[in-house]
This record gives sequence, C-alpha cells and structure tokens, in this order.
Amino acid sequence: MIAACRMSMMKDIPSAFTMDAMFPKNRLRDITEGLDRRFFIPFPKGHQVAKASACIVGGQGCGKSQLLNYRVTLAYRKYGRENVHVIYTDDIRVALDLIDDTPVQYIIVDDAMTNASSRQVYQQTEIVKVYNRSRHVFEERLKGRPGLILYDWAWQRFGELDPAFRQGDVLIFKTGMAEPSERKLITGFLGEWYTKILYQIWDRMNCGDNGVKGTSVGCIASQDKSYGVGIYRSQMVDWVLPDMITHEEHFSDANMAEAILDQYRDKPQWQRRIRCWELSQEGLTQTVIAEMLGTHQGMVSESIRRVKELLAKK
Repeated sequence: MIAACRMSMMKDIPSAFTMDAMFPKNRLRDITEGLDRRFFIPFPKGHQVAKASACIVGGQGCGKSQLLNYRVTLAYRKYGRENVHVIYTDDIRVALDLIDDTPVQYIIVDDAMTNASSRQVYQQTEIVKVYNRSRHVFEERLKGRPGLILYDWAWQRFGELDPAFRQGDVLIFKTGMAEPSERKLITGFLGEWYTKILYQIWDRMNCGDNGVKGTSVGCIASQDKSYGVGIYRSQMVDWVLPDMITHEEHFSDANMAEAILDQYRDKPQWQRRIRCWELSQEGLTQTVIAEMLGTHQGMVSESIRRVKELLAKK
C-alpha cells in the first residue's frame, strides 16, 4: 500500500507540490468566502433569533477538530469573542442544558454519530426534538433580545444520521467514504466531478500528506450544484476550542446533583431554596422567580447561592 501511494504521488504530483498544482485554479471553484458568508450570518436586529447550521464529514485523523477550531476563530472575529458562547460536546442534549444568554451561541456537536445514530430510532427521535427545541430555549434565555445560534455537526459517516442533521445550510466534506452507498449519497450532494476531487484529497491524506488537510470540498445547500459546490479552505490557528463536555460526564454530574437535592427536599428550610435553584436552571431570571413564588429577589439570590454551595461541597 505504501509503495502504491508513492507511485500515485510520483505519477500525479509535480516535485514542487502545491494544492494549485494538484487542482488547477481554472478547473476548480473556491467557495470558501461564500460558504462562510452563509454560516456566519449577520447578527439579527429587533427581537429576532436567527440560526445557521453546518455539517462537517470526515474520517479519523482528517483534521475535523482543527477545522472546528478555525471556525470558532472566525466567529470570534465576526461577532466579538465576548459575544460568543461556545458549547463543545458530543450530544445536543448536553448543549440544551448549557445554553445561556450570550448573544451568539455556537454549538459544536463533534463525534455526533456516538449519540445521534439513525440506527437508534427512538433515541434519534428524541435528539431531533431536542435540536428543534434548542432555538426556543435560547429565545427564552434572551428575554426578547436578538440572538444568533450556530450549529456545527461533525461526524465520521454521512449516512448514519437523520436528515434533520444532514440538511445543513452548508456541508463540508473532508474525506470520502469506502462504502459504495455512502459514496453514492455524497455524490448526490457534490456531483461526480467534486466527488472525484474529494477522493483525491482523501487519498493524499492516506499517503501521509498532512498539508492537504486544510482543503475540503464544500456545498452551499441553497445553491445549485453547478455553482454551489467547490473547494473550501481553512487554516491552522492557535487552539481556542474549550474542552469537550461529553454525554457521560454531563449527565453523570446532573444525576449526582439530583441525588443530593433529593436528600434535602423534605427539609422545610430547603424546599424553597431548591425550587428557586431549579427555576433558575430553566433559564428564568431572579425577578421572574421572585414574582412566581411571591417573594423578593434578594431571597431568590440567597437561595440559589446556598444550593450552589451545597452541591459544591458534595
């Protein structure tokens, strides 16, 4: 296999290798700017909450994490780092719990196949419901202010996810797939020519060329394949992605917190405190909670603080 790769490299690639030498400019369309423009959309005005979604597909070691990291830097540049809340997880249900009132929510679901496989039909239906609900949860957090919610879905196999996740505003393919049915599915999005280009990029990676990882094949969903498909380029940048919050970690902590609170629910002095904390976890402001419970905001604030201290001690 190594010998075959070397032969392929010597046959197809000039000694002074560049991406443009491999893929001549007059034969390829660079859609990087257009694709980014359709994902990193203008911040809305008034009371609107806008959303955009992207699908990123590629096998292990293809540079998906580096690409996600680069895209986060693009969000910081466009909207301001202080205005962007990045949620990096392997499960959209974790993201639903973590959405806050920062103007831009950038939700990255990496290794999405693990917890969103279409073969797990009942679980998949629930995940799609959570995905659809996440925008409404964000609207509740914002309390009438405008906001933007961005989704990056990254996975290894294109055909294993529900169409609700595949049908993003933009798609970015970093590698092809060995299975014929997967290639047929990808070709339906990219067309024969750019599918061939994608498999050439993939082959270069398999031959050990890491320099090609910054080049992918992109698809703008709202455009026809004749001009909405082309090369998507990214760059290596300093690492800014937060640590991933996994399904197991998040829900293990949540279950532990619930078990602790169950020990205190029957104690009169803790009942209202726990209720205040639970309402705050649903995204309600302290003012609203005070009105609901017929008390003052100071009491709500103190109750939430006491519950947090209780959970921290455990």
